[in-house]
Amino acid sequence: MRHVFRHFAEQTRARDEALQRIERRLVPEIAPPEEVRARLIAVPTATPEAEARVLERLAHRSNRSSPARIVTLGTLLAAAVVLWVVRPVQVPLNGALSAPEWRTLQPTPLVALSFQGEGALGGTESAPDIEWRAGVLRVEVEPNKGVKLDVRTREALVRVVGTGFSVDRSALGTTVAVTHGRVSVECTGGASAMLGAGESTVCLPTTAAALLGRARALSEAGAAPSDVLEAVDLGLAATPGDSVREELDIARMEALAADGRWSEAWTSATRSLATDAGGRHEDLLHLRARYGLAANGCSGAVGDLGALYADGRASSVELVALSDCVMTSDPALAHGALVAALDRAVSDDDRSRISARLSSGGR
Repeated sequence: MRHVFRHFAEQTRARDEALQRIERRLVPEIAPPEEVRARLIAVPTATPEAEARVLERLAHRSNRSSPARIVTLGTLLAAAVVLWVVRPVQVPLNGALSAPEWRTLQPTPLVALSFQGEGALGGTESAPDIEWRAGVLRVEVEPNKGVKLDVRTREALVRVVGTGFSVDRSALGTTVAVTHGRVSVECTGGASAMLGAGESTVCLPTTAAALLGRARALSEAGAAPSDVLEAVDLGLAATPGDSVREELDIARMEALAADGRWSEAWTSATRSLATDAGGRHEDLLHLRARYGLAANGCSGAVGDLGALYADGRASSVELVALSDCVMTSDPALAHGALVAALDRAVSDDDRSRISARLSSGGR
């Protein structure tokens, strides 16, 4: 009989690869005891095929056994059947998570979600898997119940066993914040962190286009120019295509200008004009004229201002600046620039000021 049990143990022993997966996920050097216990509870059990083979062998041997042994084997068979029958069924989860306003959902008895944004729910009741695309997701997982939940974004993988946390995905990246418990965060870019209650981390975008979005969002939010430049430089290092590279270059020169680094912004605009491949020539010309005027006065801008005037693309502000720059050297051009500026003025105050300058001979 002893060899039968040895055979049963061998047939139902966890595979080496399964044990290795569990060992990697336990992170024993930092995982708290309650998390380790919860993960051990979820160790994979024997497969139905293995149990069926053992039951068949036991039944075969029972045909050649004494009545007492038959009773014993029958008891074992019954116990094995009961263990299999009462084993919890892994109920699959499948559905969209979409809500323009805050919504709550409890997909399993042990998991509660609150969200505003877009995502998808998959996995099983014991191992929910959430793909989160945009917005804010808040998660509560009942601790010490063997639930393994993953939340994935383009920038991060968040893994938890019994905790409360939020995932906020926006143009800035993926922000993970923990309210209680602990979570493991793996950023697509390679960084990782184990967060406790009150802690948070941000996984930055990794594609050039997404980093461009981060730079623009930071700029619109009034972030420090250094933060915008950091996102731009990461985007330029991510081998962008021509059109995205040009937009990143423009974002970079605008951040330099916001930081008062006018000469660097002018140099960047000049370089972009020389390699323009995305149809932003006119925009770059406007920017270089502004940066040149701020960096070097009329000498740095008069050429671009004159080109914009000749093509009929100069704004009223640029035309007034051109008039100021050539008032002495070319009075006729200065007068023509003011007349054109009067046509382009967008407010009554601007028109009044330009008309007064025309009346005074351009001064």
